[in-house]
Amino acid sequence: MNLTPTELDHIEIERFVNSMQRLKLPFYSIFKKVSDTSKGSLFILTLFLFSHHSAEASEDQQEKIESLEKRISALEVENARLSSRVSELEKTDKIKNKSEFSSIVPRDEIEKKKFFDTFRREIKSSEDMSRGPWTKVESWEKIRKRMSEYGVRLALGRPTRIKPSANPKIETIYFYIGDLNADGVDEEGYVNLKDKRVVSFKSPHQQGSE
Repeated sequence: MNLTPTELDHIEIERFVNSMQRLKLPFYSIFKKVSDTSKGSLFILTLFLFSHHSAEASEDQQEKIESLEKRISALEVENARLSSRVSELEKTDKIKNKSEFSSIVPRDEIEKKKFFDTFRREIKSSEDMSRGPWTKVESWEKIRKRMSEYGVRLALGRPTRIKPSANPKIETIYFYIGDLNADGVDEEGYVNLKDKRVVSFKSPHQQGSE
């Protein structure tokens, strides 16, 4: 079926009106009241209003974007200022700590050597003491003969060294070694295992063996 240009215009207008109805726009009720001859003009006017509204919306959007960009720039400036301030405070704190440390270091060379030797021992001991539950007396109090290998690991943590044994009564030796009292001498504990069970053991906190 061939349609005339006027009929095609009416079809396009009706489609537009139906869209307006679905969107529940008040324009639809106005559009129904006007005559067919005025619908074309009203249709054009509506399109103009929509395009004008879109332009206003775009301008409003642009203003929001510009406002956000300004806020971001301001935050970046503030962040840079705070970072600079933190760096200054860190430098001041380091200088202060260095000054305090220098004030407690003996000036006599012999005393200074003793001081640093003690300092190094304390650092090493502190590191050793943080190596696991085995550094605590109460952890070794949980160890018993015939205890499982899993139970040993659970109570003492990871051994510092594991060694196979040449003794036929022992298969594996768990060593727990470290300076636990900052005297410069490593204390040594061990657990002897056979068939994944404890045969004997010695805590690094005591003399003798079990």
